[in-house]
Amino acid sequence: MCTYKDIDNILLPNGKTAYEANRNASNEIEHIYLDSWQRGISVPFFDNSGNIYLANPDGSEDHVALDRKTRTYRILHRTAAPGQGRYAYLIKQ
Repeated sequence: MCTYKDIDNILLPNGKTAYEANRNASNEIEHIYLDSWQRGISVPFFDNSGNIYLANPDGSEDHVALDRKTRTYRILHRTAAPGQGRYAYLIKQ
């Protein structure tokens, strides 16, 4: 089994290394979150179990249930206080 350091220097077809591609993807995701938060939009994300959460502009996060038919969600509970959510490090920079 390979580790990240084994594949970080592999050159991809686009001419970038796996490390560069991963870093570029992370930067783009961070940009999407910051741009959405500036507009007051909570951004959904999923955990490894498929649960849906909203990353809120204040750095908090809520566990939500999504109704796909009506395209609405219901907050099940707050999983992180303001400034303590998974992506809160973005607003602290």
